[in-house]
Amino acid sequence: MLIPTSFGKLPEPQGCYNGQIVMGTTLGQISSALAQLAHVKTLGEAHYQVSHSLYGSNGFASNIGGTIFTEVTDIYKLDREYNFLYQSTQLSTRLAVLFNYSAYSDSLTPNVKIILRDTASNSYSGTILDNGVEFEIDLHLQTNRQDLDPRSAFTGCELIDAPVSSGYDFPRPLYVPLAKRGELLNIQFLTTAVALSSVHIYDVYEPEVTP
Repeated sequence: MLIPTSFGKLPEPQGCYNGQIVMGTTLGQISSALAQLAHVKTLGEAHYQVSHSLYGSNGFASNIGGTIFTEVTDIYKLDREYNFLYQSTQLSTRLAVLFNYSAYSDSLTPNVKIILRDTASNSYSGTILDNGVEFEIDLHLQTNRQDLDPRSAFTGCELIDAPVSSGYDFPRPLYVPLAKRGELLNIQFLTTAVALSSVHIYDVYEPEVTP
């Protein structure tokens, strides 16, 4: 049976009084509606605001996406690890990630790595499910401490196949293995000379359409 791509209403209650629908247009309406429901994907998403408490000697302050920095150079000189939990759905296949950041360094190259991990044993060091992606040349380095405006970076929404690389790929969505769909996942960020201000995680929608 073909899967309809347009919305179809359920039958009117007046046509179902006998409770024994065996043929005709009413049965076709119900079958069509059930087929549509069987191909509905429920999308998930998660949003995080990242806050830093920094205290420096010069009293300089900058508001980065709602996060206040009093000594901005302290945070950018460090390698940092962030872990964001994401409750996937049974239909989760790929996760797109959008993050806001500011990058500043006198000597280091700003760098962000995003890895997908399991949480079965430990929320922060579970098995790696996707070796992930690396942002470097796309990050906007700001050399003026007085101009630390937030920037955004995005993995994109490409419908990728399961990755086979053992290293970091260019920015792409993270791939959720079939056995881990519907489980709690960990989106791990490893940063150098970068301060995050917010992270947004989305299920990538892949519609099923009958040719």
